[in-house]
Amino acid sequence: MDLISVSALVSLLSKIFNSTTEKAGEQLWESLSSVVRRLFGRRSTSVEAVKRLGERPGDADSIRALAQALVDDSARDPQAAAQLRHWLAGAEQIIATNGHVTNTVHGEVRGNILQARDIHGNITF
Repeated sequence: MDLISVSALVSLLSKIFNSTTEKAGEQLWESLSSVVRRLFGRRSTSVEAVKRLGERPGDADSIRALAQALVDDSARDPQAAAQLRHWLAGAEQIIATNGHVTNTVHGEVRGNILQARDIHGNITF
């Protein structure tokens, strides 16, 4: 089992807040907030830390507090920790690609293909 480290979380959270002016950073923050509430419950230390960081976006002390809370809550719940690690891997990939999406199509295509990043609303061909 890979351990979730405070330093890795601080690094990722800092990157998220450094890119909050970009859509990817905003979406990652919203996604993390939702994941933390779902995984650890509304009264966990992590949820309280998310709330504080949301009130003080990018604050270094609040980032470290959230990172520590996530590590502590993950240590108590291995299933939640596994799901958090999965989310973190996806977030790291998004940060690494700078929010860009790469679409790849393999094999024979019969029909329409749509390559897009953010879609809001219906799509009709």
